[in-house]
Amino acid sequence: MRHSIAKASALVLLSFSLMSVAWAQNQKNKKDQKDQKDQGNSSLDQTKPGEQSGAANKDELKAYKEVYDARTGDPSKLIEVGEGFLAKYPMSVYAGAVYSELASAYLSTNQADKMVTAGSKAVEINPDNVDVLPLLAWAIPRRVTAQTPDAAQQLAKAQDYAKHGIQLLTTMPKPEEMDDAAFTKAKNDKLAMCHDGIGVAEVKTGKYDDAIAELNQSVELSATPDPVDFYLLGVANQLTSHFTDAITSFTKCSTAGPLQAQCKTGLEDVKKKSQNSLEAPK
Repeated sequence: MRHSIAKASALVLLSFSLMSVAWAQNQKNKKDQKDQKDQGNSSLDQTKPGEQSGAANKDELKAYKEVYDARTGDPSKLIEVGEGFLAKYPMSVYAGAVYSELASAYLSTNQADKMVTAGSKAVEINPDNVDVLPLLAWAIPRRVTAQTPDAAQQLAKAQDYAKHGIQLLTTMPKPEEMDDAAFTKAKNDKLAMCHDGIGVAEVKTGKYDDAIAELNQSVELSATPDPVDFYLLGVANQLTSHFTDAITSFTKCSTAGPLQAQCKTGLEDVKKKSQNSLEAPK
């Protein structure tokens, strides 16, 4: 019986995209992101002008420096100069770095399709891009719905990105230009996105115990935990009869944020169910 309920719930969750609430959370965190950039860009793998070997002429290098310098400003300006650079120098040795920056800029301006396209091109050029792998791992599962033709393949791809990102991030050395605190925060936030991506994919495939473990890691690592993670933790814990944990998770996202209404409903529902059902052992 529980398996049937869980399967039905997974189908319900697959019927809508989480991207809209993800963008809302991203907008809420823009000030934090700007503060991070003011202190030093949170990128861990960005190519500086002049670092790449290869045939980059003076004009090309100047154009890339304009993209590089735009990272800490208005995302719309970065998109303008980044797209202009790629239109003029599509085969540049800096193309991968520009696609990487564009992926982040598209995220900030609510352009999901462009973000995934730019991110995918960035990891095609550099499969070890620790800035883009977490973005793709995080974004793709949130876009998958019951109507997505290749839903299973998309979720599997996102999990592969996440696992590779985790492997790279846990072993990478600190960039010389970053202090210890900035590096730890940037690394943990990217790890949180990777665990989030795996967790969301596990929820959407009905693997709730695995999802709980991944989403818990995400909220523990993130400097600003995503309310989507608390909502999905509430759902997964409720479906596995971990009512106490479900109540805790729904409570954390029921007071504010883009999922406040859903979390309040989930909280009321799980409280009622906990009165008539046994709590499952952990």
